[in-house]
Amino acid sequence: MSQVRKIAVYGSCFSRNFLNSAPYFNPTYKSYFKCVCTRFHAPFVPIQQDKIETDTSFSKKKKQFVKESSEKIFFKTMRKTTPDYLLIDLYADALKSVSFVSGKIMETSPSSKMSVIQQNLRSDYQQEWRAKLCEYKSRLIDGMEEEQIILNRCQLTKTYYDLNREIMSYSATETIERCNQFWDELNSIFMQVFPLSKVLDMRESGYIGDISYPFGHAVSHYESAYYQHMMMRLKQLTK
Repeated sequence: MSQVRKIAVYGSCFSRNFLNSAPYFNPTYKSYFKCVCTRFHAPFVPIQQDKIETDTSFSKKKKQFVKESSEKIFFKTMRKTTPDYLLIDLYADALKSVSFVSGKIMETSPSSKMSVIQQNLRSDYQQEWRAKLCEYKSRLIDGMEEEQIILNRCQLTKTYYDLNREIMSYSATETIERCNQFWDELNSIFMQVFPLSKVLDMRESGYIGDISYPFGHAVSHYESAYYQHMMMRLKQLTK
């Protein structure tokens, strides 16, 4: 039996849901990988910020979400679980709603949505994001080598299978393309800051979405074979 690799996930359903033993995903994944900690739908920028007071208008759920980001809970958990690899995707950085809280860019939504706020703040956001990403790199030096980081380079799909297995197109094609472009700009910045990291690139894999996805139909949810192919590629990267 091959060695089971410990994986920490910092990202979205793109990086977490394939580590699922349901038939749609990867029933035998536990023979190869163990997910030891997860930070879900959280951008990189806020994890770098100092502890701050949240806006009094925020809901209790939103305050807790900001609190977990600003207090760097993920770093503490990762140090305790000592993963062999850190799997990252930048879905939340490209698509989450962000706000300026106490003069700093913070995630303020515990649920993802296709946001255009980054388009309005594009230059400032990317400049701040790059700077915070450099800080993140220095924090990882203590317990993880750069080669143990895997960037999951993925994108939203513009087509999907309906219940009759017919290929359908989403109506918001231009929005999807704009989001994918911004997302890939952040991927490029990440690879400049982490040049020794591994890259799991699923963008040209040829798979599309599927209305039968177990956790709901969305532009970020792919057909079953996508996740099995992703598992194969991850096994190759972690040999």
